[in-house]
Amino acid sequence: MIEFINVHKTLRQKSHRTKVLEGVNVEFGPDRLTGILAPPRSGKTVVANLTTGKLRPDIGRVRRSSLVSFPVASGGVFNGALTGRENLAFLCRVFGFDPVPIIRFVLDFTEIGKSIDKPFRHLNRDERTKLLFTSCYAIPFETYIIDESLIGGRGAFRTRCEELVTERMRSAGFLIVTSSPTLLRKYCNDFFIIDEFKIQEVNSAEEAENWFGKDKLKDGVGELEHVADGDENDIIPV
Repeated sequence: MIEFINVHKTLRQKSHRTKVLEGVNVEFGPDRLTGILAPPRSGKTVVANLTTGKLRPDIGRVRRSSLVSFPVASGGVFNGALTGRENLAFLCRVFGFDPVPIIRFVLDFTEIGKSIDKPFRHLNRDERTKLLFTSCYAIPFETYIIDESLIGGRGAFRTRCEELVTERMRSAGFLIVTSSPTLLRKYCNDFFIIDEFKIQEVNSAEEAENWFGKDKLKDGVGELEHVADGDENDIIPV
């Protein structure tokens, strides 16, 4: 279970402040496929990062009683100066897993070969995308956090990625934060919205969509061909 207890969060940038959450109390059940719908620029990434622990509430607490992933395909969990293998080994140690079988799984699944021993910043976009999507699903988390993008890559890899997600959904919970009603309808069985600085439960994906109206949302199927380039070096804490 993931529980928000009286959570308040405001983003502060120089002299500008943006309120995101105010007094939120909500529970997300274990082993559930949960969707949180909200329009763009309404705090979805903040909610995802509060859930993983990358961000902390200004007031209140986020309590996790299961092993929660970092956001799927988040470039911020890999250090650009380290190799793919070194990054994976570090993440496995952080979350308490033996890195050997997980690295072996990633090598077999991505088929990137010797590129896993290149510094992450030197990988091409296809290699980077394959590594970021696979690395999260390779670790047996109890709850996976999705910030819009659930599946990535091109061609045969995308097909394998979708099959892997389906397999993980049989044994783990997913928390999908998105602007896409289609994504909620396709995957989720619990439904929430972010509105007026609160997170509240609704009965269906249709109710969530109607709450905002189609013109305020950005529909999609949770697929990303390539992750953005960049050299981020922050590791998400647990």
